[in-house]
Amino acid sequence: MNVKYVSNTQGKVTVVHLPLKEWQEVSKKLEAFTRTESIKTGYEAMQRIEKGSLLIRTLDSFLDEL
Repeated sequence: MNVKYVSNTQGKVTVVHLPLKEWQEVSKKLEAFTRTESIKTGYEAMQRIEKGSLLIRTLDSFLDEL
């Protein structure tokens, strides 16, 4: 990966440059990771519901709160 760092006068990195194609690859991986984490969170919630440690909210009860 061809990454370039730009730092300020104090030496703190403030900008990271990388080629567009590499950024697009990173962005796709981040999107896939985010999707995977969302599925994992939903699966864990289902397990908690099955064990009785998380209450199920119906759509009606959710809408009543609005």
